[in-house]
Amino acid sequence: MRLIGIATQYRQSEGLMSRRFWGLLEFYLEALATQGLAHVLLPPQEPEALERILPHLDGLLLPGGGDVDPARYGEEPHPRLGEVSPERDAHEIFLARYAAERGLPILGVCRGVQVMNVALGGTLYQDLEAQGFKEVQHYQKSPPPALAHTARQVAASPLSRLFPQAFRVNSYHHQGLKDLGKGLKPVAVAPDGLVEAVVLEGHPLFLGVQWHPELLREHWDLFALLKG
Repeated sequence: MRLIGIATQYRQSEGLMSRRFWGLLEFYLEALATQGLAHVLLPPQEPEALERILPHLDGLLLPGGGDVDPARYGEEPHPRLGEVSPERDAHEIFLARYAAERGLPILGVCRGVQVMNVALGGTLYQDLEAQGFKEVQHYQKSPPPALAHTARQVAASPLSRLFPQAFRVNSYHHQGLKDLGKGLKPVAVAPDGLVEAVVLEGHPLFLGVQWHPELLREHWDLFALLKG
């Protein structure tokens, strides 16, 4: 059984001893389990510790979450920038670069694809609506399993064997990919041209998607790509 490392999300605890606690929404765990994948959670830690752990893994998953700090791609914060976590950014950018350099399979979901883009030198739209993307519902109000808009495949990729050329996705993000990082290729786009999925050319599996497949049972086969 292949072992997948998952970068953790965090929440702020309450009370006198208020601290962050690191974990993961169970949708990701359930989706991986249905594909026969074992998992281990990876909270932020020193690169030296990660260097000891990562060679034992068969793949990585970067889940959704808050905004990436624009300082990571050389921009000042937009007024609509949400909560950022420098600690989480540093951790996940390290993981993405490690996967890119070592050929380790990696899947990024929502924030995950944004981290992967920034890790390879790309930039982000800090707020889609404020920066001109108003015609497509990128931050839908309807909860799962409602779908928001169509994604259209524009190049061959691992998605090609899972979805038709045009397929519907959910959408819960206010940031998006702007300039693509080095070596990244768009493989699916929204009707307004916003990139919905990318791959790293020449890599066995460096795939990021902007929607949330963990919330859609009919998209759970996407996680099976981590099997290789």
